[in-house]
Amino acid sequence: MRRIALALSLVAAVGTAAAAQAPVPRPLDWDAVARETQQVLQDYLRINTTNPPGNEMKTALFLKNILEKEGFEVQLMDSTELGAGRVNLYTRLKGNGSKGAIALVHHMDVVPAAPQFWDVDPFSGAVKDGYIWGRGALDMKGEGIAHLMAMIALKRSGVPLTRDIVFIANSDEELGSTGAIVFVKNHPDLLKGVEYLVTEGGDNLVTEGKLHYFGIGVAEKRTFWQRLSVKGVPSHGSRPTKQNPVPRLVAALNRIANYETPLHVTPGVDKFFRDIARMYPEPRKSWLANVSTALKNPAAKEWILSDVYWNAILRNTISLTGLSGSNKTNVIPPEATAELDVRLLPDQNPADMLATLKRVAADTAVHFTTLLEPKAPLESPVNSDFVHAVEKAAHDRDPNVFVTTPMLTGATDRPSYQKVGIKTYGLDPFKVEKSDAQRGVHGNNERLSVENVGFGVRYMYDILRYAQ
Repeated sequence: MRRIALALSLVAAVGTAAAAQAPVPRPLDWDAVARETQQVLQDYLRINTTNPPGNEMKTALFLKNILEKEGFEVQLMDSTELGAGRVNLYTRLKGNGSKGAIALVHHMDVVPAAPQFWDVDPFSGAVKDGYIWGRGALDMKGEGIAHLMAMIALKRSGVPLTRDIVFIANSDEELGSTGAIVFVKNHPDLLKGVEYLVTEGGDNLVTEGKLHYFGIGVAEKRTFWQRLSVKGVPSHGSRPTKQNPVPRLVAALNRIANYETPLHVTPGVDKFFRDIARMYPEPRKSWLANVSTALKNPAAKEWILSDVYWNAILRNTISLTGLSGSNKTNVIPPEATAELDVRLLPDQNPADMLATLKRVAADTAVHFTTLLEPKAPLESPVNSDFVHAVEKAAHDRDPNVFVTTPMLTGATDRPSYQKVGIKTYGLDPFKVEKSDAQRGVHGNNERLSVENVGFGVRYMYDILRYAQ
């Protein structure tokens, strides 16, 4: 008995010693963190990284300076392949390595802004009416700074980490995703052991100040842009001929425009509709709770497809966006062309879609050229430790608001990273009004509320903490 008691005493002593040695997280002054984050974001927005040409080296050096002051080792890389003034950035906050790492990824480039249509200079980072204004505030410098400051906050607080936190800033997402493509190709060693990756693409629905749900994007559609062309015989427009390529192309485009692609419910979209069903009265609640069945009901189908976003996540879509013929009214052109923005659901086959377009066009004189090959299919699991961490952090903020899985109809860098076996997610750390997002992302007067800055960095911090 004495030996057992002694053994128990030793176990207790070791446990007490281990507890005494375990790091105790230091409290953070979140108001101070929010003010610091606001200043960093303002400075970040003042760096013009309009793509083309990008000039992301300036932002990379800006981030590098901040990180090195916090004790991070930072690598700038890939400038040879990305071109003059372009670079990718990488750093890592080490954990104990017992679990896979989490990568925080954002792009440093922004789309062009026309100053004459803005209320402020789009590269001023100005604070006005409770908002920080600037190109990239929402897409996606704001999110990048939330990533940055959440990781810095974790380091400062000394929270024990079972997972490394990897921070990556890529060049050229807006035009060709070359930053992510090159990074994945050149640095598989730096991505080894990364289990989860988070970047843009998971909207939170806010209307008139009310938060309806937090989103986490598990899937996105695939771009499959096409150019259609018809050759003809040029001649004077005063003498119509059957060799005019314009009517022939227009006839094929009319057939394509009137074609309805089949409806198809993916797992993430099915979950999304089931989740949001609670927001609607009957019978719409029941329709959304079983959307596959509802789409067989004419009344339900008409209502569901009247929402342009819902329609887009339930089928492959085709938008006619460009049309070109003669450059002079009285000249029959030698060629007529059109461009289609085709978006595929994650599990759809591009070759099948192209065959369908050719069949619907029904004219062998119409030639198809793929302008943008689709990226790898993207659909991450809806049930994972990272998703559960998001759910827990969201519940802390509002136990009455749910987390769901909206599909992104646009495109991100996620497919490039998923190719190496990483589970990738889209996440918006802010509560942005739907109307602000609609008009600001790639539009005019892009802005992020000052209140959202503090909210976003702490939300991101909690997600990373809960994911340990």
